[in-house]
Amino acid sequence: MNQAMAELLAPLTESRRAHSIAVGRRMETVAELLPAELRADAVIAAYLHDVGYGHPDLGFHPIDGARLLQTLGYSRVVCHMVAFHTAAEVEAGVRGLNAAVFDDFRLTGVAELDKADDFLWWSDLSTGPNGQDFTVDERLAEILRRYEPGSIVHTAITQAEPRLRAAAQRASGSM
Repeated sequence: MNQAMAELLAPLTESRRAHSIAVGRRMETVAELLPAELRADAVIAAYLHDVGYGHPDLGFHPIDGARLLQTLGYSRVVCHMVAFHTAAEVEAGVRGLNAAVFDDFRLTGVAELDKADDFLWWSDLSTGPNGQDFTVDERLAEILRRYEPGSIVHTAITQAEPRLRAAAQRASGSM
């Protein structure tokens, strides 16, 4: 992680920063399985996937983070991966956000971008809230315990669980 990324993560809580750094480190362990042109972007996106929590605008961290990174000149791949990480579209729907908030970050024609996204989702889902190693089952259970039934996050995770598990399975199956 470089100084610029550390400065972007500085406004996050200590635990969220530890989680983000651990997710980035986890991505570093699998990045060589991606095409060379995606590796650096995937690692950057992993370190910065939750940066939007520290730089709120819309109040939805995946889009807040992607917008921030876009204004700072980060690649379209990094911005895409941050915007869409860990079933963000499902949570946006639960929040009642228009799907158009993702339009600036949609990408097509990037070889193996889906695999990079899966690796990010797996990295996020196998890292606990303080950066500890978790299984996907442990992470999903922890999130559902932390957020009350009926809350936005609890509802979104419950709805997204099949997609989350499928992405993590694809990622772990390609390692």
